[in-house]
Amino acid sequence: VGESERNNMSVLGAEDDMLRRKRLEEALHRAGYHKLIIAANGQEAWDWLEEIRHKGGNLREKVNAVITDIEMPKMDGHSLTKNIKEDPVLQELPVIIFSSLIDEAMRIKGQEIGASAQISKPEIGNLVKLLDEHVLK
Repeated sequence: VGESERNNMSVLGAEDDMLRRKRLEEALHRAGYHKLIIAANGQEAWDWLEEIRHKGGNLREKVNAVITDIEMPKMDGHSLTKNIKEDPVLQELPVIIFSSLIDEAMRIKGQEIGASAQISKPEIGNLVKLLDEHVLK
């Protein structure tokens, strides 16, 4: 996948831990994803998405995918994912849950609420591969 393809894609990330947020941003930048919107929690990400939705226009010009942690203050990643997938305008967005909490029960919950993919935080290299699969179709 060429860097120019990735560079044209916009990704919204929701991560409350400042160090992990920085690592996520660096990893995505290294892979060629330069259009990043990084939120400090699920509520901040949801507010940004709602603002985009209310402005109208082509959603894909503003955001192509969402990456979210599960455990965050104000709104957790499962609630954020559920809100996105229940919204008639936003539901087309791929949502990748990227969390250290992914076990079998969490994986089932993620599937039930409509997550496009789920991956454990130590697998940041595979995160880029999953992102490519969902945004560069």
